[in-house]
Amino acid sequence: MDRQPLVLVVEQNLHYLELVNSYFKILKLPCICAKQGVKALILAQTHQPDLILLDPALPDLSGLQVIHYLKHTQKTMAIPIIGMTASIKEQDGNNLLLAGADRYIRKPFYLHELQIAINCYFSNLKSSN
Repeated sequence: MDRQPLVLVVEQNLHYLELVNSYFKILKLPCICAKQGVKALILAQTHQPDLILLDPALPDLSGLQVIHYLKHTQKTMAIPIIGMTASIKEQDGNNLLLAGADRYIRKPFYLHELQIAINCYFSNLKSSN
């Protein structure tokens, strides 16, 4: 990659949004954030992020709808998506994958779990811890 990778974080829970945003600042990884699905779709189209972290429980569109739209739109279909679900049901994680997410992690998560997930896409990132 010639430029610094960009991550779109889509999370309706302010605590997780701030946690992930703060962690990415430590990693010097630029991110843009959305708390709603429609805003996420606009940001994905406009900024073409290199990775999307997505909470499936959004106030306007479901995360599954957002994934479906992104994966069926030429401009965004190649962007990897990591779902971040608070559900303990295995089927909910499987639904994210069936919708087109590349993987998912369960909330609450440790920051090193998030790092492992994003390292699959950005192997040059190192933890500052």
